[in-house]
Amino acid sequence: MVLLIPLVHAHALPGDVELVLDDIGIVPTSPEKGDLVSITADVYNAGLKNTNSLTSIITAAYFVDGNLLHVDEIGNIEPGLSNKIKIISSPIWRSEMGNHEIKVIVDYHNTLNDQYDSPLDNSMSKILFIEPLKNTQILLEAFPHYLLQDEKTSKITVSLFDPASNEFLNNQKILLTLDGHTSTLITDKQGKVSFSTTMPLSNQINIEAYFDGDSMHYPSNSSLTLYSFPKEISSSLVLKLSDSDQYNFENYLFDILIFQDSYEKLIKKIQPDSTTLLDSETFWISLPSGHNYFAEIYLNGRIFFVTDQIQLQEDSIIVKKLKIPEMGKVKFVVTDDKNQLVTGSTVTNWIYSFSAEDGFTEWMDVIPATREPYVAETILSDRSILKSEPFLIFPGEQKIIDITAREKLSKYKIPPWIKNNADWWADDLIDDSSFVQGIQFLIQERIILIPPTLSNLDESPNEIPPWIKNNADWWADDLIDDSSFVQGIQFMIKEGLIKLS
Repeated sequence: MVLLIPLVHAHALPGDVELVLDDIGIVPTSPEKGDLVSITADVYNAGLKNTNSLTSIITAAYFVDGNLLHVDEIGNIEPGLSNKIKIISSPIWRSEMGNHEIKVIVDYHNTLNDQYDSPLDNSMSKILFIEPLKNTQILLEAFPHYLLQDEKTSKITVSLFDPASNEFLNNQKILLTLDGHTSTLITDKQGKVSFSTTMPLSNQINIEAYFDGDSMHYPSNSSLTLYSFPKEISSSLVLKLSDSDQYNFENYLFDILIFQDSYEKLIKKIQPDSTTLLDSETFWISLPSGHNYFAEIYLNGRIFFVTDQIQLQEDSIIVKKLKIPEMGKVKFVVTDDKNQLVTGSTVTNWIYSFSAEDGFTEWMDVIPATREPYVAETILSDRSILKSEPFLIFPGEQKIIDITAREKLSKYKIPPWIKNNADWWADDLIDDSSFVQGIQFLIQERIILIPPTLSNLDESPNEIPPWIKNNADWWADDLIDDSSFVQGIQFMIKEGLIKLS
């Protein structure tokens, strides 16, 4: 922000030539720290003759904080206020925050002589106050945002505010462009403009709002698009990625599972494409009304979002915003049973593959796994494979995972009745307690190796996550091997989610 405060007022006196400084200023008018600034002035001749009749050279001097920075010449000035001219220096000063005095003197070398031009009006000073401009943000909203009919009334709200203080900016001009037509709006005391409009819609309509800034604030802009659905669509689910500059449905692998009424009825498994995307961040699908729906969303094979259940009525749209969590970081260290680094290996799974040539990997970004754990594989130099214990990773967490070469689990023979138990448990034919009793037997017989650190053994066990039951079902159907099933059980014991005593 720049505030100019005059220190000297001009008072013209009659004479043959009387130069008067009418105003001074700077360019740019709202400089930021470090900007090169020019000084400007408005000058007119209040006398009776032009300046060339008395002298061919008139100079102007420009000062900042008392320092003379520049002197140049002024051309001929004809008499009369209507012949006022603007003079400007070259960029002469690099701006700094704070208070500064700028000053302009015309006829600096007194070539007109005081008998023709009084020096009283040849000088003007102002105080220049420079502070950083404040950021602004426009919040542009419309309701409804997704429309089912050819014509629909939508309420549009424009809010202008300072995001640092969250204070609204009132009495500011907003340029709004709606369907190609631009109008000027003034924000109210709450920094808002609201109106309703009925719009014939075909596929989409764009809305843009722009604030061009002032002496205190930066400009800002915002835009949104209203979408309409075909006439035959009576109800839909819309999934919108929010607050994500990095991810979109087009450039990353998303899987969307849609359930009707319960997990027992998976009705859709979709990878978004051009037929289901309104734009790169907005997925939609038509669904029969009169049911409850919820969805699981996977990014690169890892679940990151589950919607709540909502009843979908006829002629309605469910809109869910999806927020992709902050990435976690994982580093793997491969050691043998003597805790020595194992060189020449590679750590991999279906998402990433990193070299562990020196016994450890670099840090890698991974999608948080807070529901179902990761399991990483290490391919050793002899092409044998080791698996890590299952591990969770939370948003923003950094975790080092040690993959240790140990006795292979395949040497242990799991009795057939344990697999029967797992199958019955997965089908809810036996309860958790009966299943855990079978697990206790495996541990007592050293068929499952208990991790070194147990937790919460004296407390009541927590609820067993559904993915463990899924593992048991897949293992009973020979879809995963003994090692994968046992690692899931090890994970539950280590996390204290199964009580063994």
